[in-house]
Amino acid sequence: MKIIGINSGYDAAKNKIYAGGCALLDDGKIIISLAEDRISRNKNDGGFFKSLEYIYKEYGLSTEQIDYFYISFYGNPIIPNEEIIKFHLMLLDLSRSPEKLVVMPSHHISHACLAHFLSPFDESLIMVADNEGCLLSPKDAAQKSVYFNDCERNSYYWAHNNCITLIGRDFENAGEVSFGQAYSKFNEFIGFGNYLSVGKTMGLSSYGHIPPEWADIDMWGIDSSGKLYAHMLETHDSYKDIVYFFKRHNLDVKPGLNYECDEYKNLAHYVQQQLNKWSIEKMRFLINKFGKMNICVSGGVGLNSIMNEMLETHLDVQVFVPPYCSDPGQALGNAIYGYVCQTGLNNNTVIKKINFGEYLYLGTEYDDDRITKAILQEYQNDDRVEILFPDKPLHEFSRLISENKIVGFYQGRSEYGARALGNRSILAMPNSIEIRDRVNTLKGRELFRPLAPAVLSEYREHYFEGGLSILDYAMLRVVQVKDEKRSIICGTTHFDGSARLQVVEKKYNPRFYELIKEVDKLTGIPVIINTSFNSAGEPIVETPRDAIESFLAMNLDALLCGNCLILPK
Repeated sequence: MKIIGINSGYDAAKNKIYAGGCALLDDGKIIISLAEDRISRNKNDGGFFKSLEYIYKEYGLSTEQIDYFYISFYGNPIIPNEEIIKFHLMLLDLSRSPEKLVVMPSHHISHACLAHFLSPFDESLIMVADNEGCLLSPKDAAQKSVYFNDCERNSYYWAHNNCITLIGRDFENAGEVSFGQAYSKFNEFIGFGNYLSVGKTMGLSSYGHIPPEWADIDMWGIDSSGKLYAHMLETHDSYKDIVYFFKRHNLDVKPGLNYECDEYKNLAHYVQQQLNKWSIEKMRFLINKFGKMNICVSGGVGLNSIMNEMLETHLDVQVFVPPYCSDPGQALGNAIYGYVCQTGLNNNTVIKKINFGEYLYLGTEYDDDRITKAILQEYQNDDRVEILFPDKPLHEFSRLISENKIVGFYQGRSEYGARALGNRSILAMPNSIEIRDRVNTLKGRELFRPLAPAVLSEYREHYFEGGLSILDYAMLRVVQVKDEKRSIICGTTHFDGSARLQVVEKKYNPRFYELIKEVDKLTGIPVIINTSFNSAGEPIVETPRDAIESFLAMNLDALLCGNCLILPK
């Protein structure tokens, strides 16, 4: 049984929206999952046309061979109207077989399914938090959209084996400011743009502190029934909302300044601290009500690695977050939901949870022969590059890294998600502030933004505080660097002594593991800088051609594509 999961690229008014993708399951096995922008090369692209077309071509499929298409919506009523369904039947060429198109019960159940069924937990509490999902009040949906309708914003689920049950929502009423909305508002106020770039505010938060006069000001509260409520008013103008929120406490904050000013660093720190505090308060209430169990987090807020660490340490539970918990991950969440439903095991708490296996590297796959063929076909006579085939490519490449070169690393199957985990990565030595700044400059990033350390699993506790977490394999948790190691890996140690690490185990990525092992032999440092292989405003590279063109555009020192070593001429 072949199931394709897609998330619509249109809201109720048929406006184009961001963050699309497509996923294919065959008899419960994840064949491929792709964010739309990896194929279209238009960052944060919505819809599914390019990724679906790629999957059809790559696996020799057609619409007729797909049993079901499970689709989720954003900014549409939770029960979408007939017009929007017919519109998608037309887009998918399913008008003659409408039974193949199955609409997800909601946007948030897709996020929840993704988290629960990929987690190692049989039972968990799930927090789904984002700006908004489906509309809960469908009246005038096309005209009012997400601004003036009740919406999914924070949803909570209890999951056990193959059963996922909604147990509550917060901030669902029109005009309430949720976790995701608040963080987006502060991001915009500071000058970083919309919700697609909130990672910048997370990075800036470490540079700030809470001024004494802000110490007792809360953005949210919780009532005796455990329901969160917001103190900030929603006017759909981030600048006015934040100014007025502080003015109510006889405090002034000024819009239009620069993120380098102390006030904006403090604002970033404040909204991060509030997110930490109230996510902990809410999940503590649910743990007390339903019993202590592990937690899954999904929706775009789940990419906040500082919050994830706080949940894990303050609640003394394990936390799981899918690496693609924002909207591109909807495609896989939909396909998983579809398969569980088609097996007839959904809502069954007795039968063991369905296991979907490996979940980190799910994108396009290029083995060494395919990479070599693609490179030689297009670049063999290109006078911009020199193509070499060293006898020991990882050893030669590790030597370049040890000599403080900044390099691109393109191997095997791409990561599905916003963070490169060693297959579509830019790498460098971690022991230099100058190298860190050069990496950020080459990528077009602000210099304050941290870069992640990738550490061999056996050295994790030598360099970082605390014990191993499942979040550490996918850069989804921030931990403290040990005091005595901070100077050694200063290029990946953030201002406050923290780092968003990736633990690299041989069983998950043997080639990346061996590369870091080679670097360790040459330098005595089993850690390297790992950041996504893309410049600012571009999607992460997906094909060998993407890698070479990006390598040239960013002026990297070298690129290892499979076994091909690429140098600039």
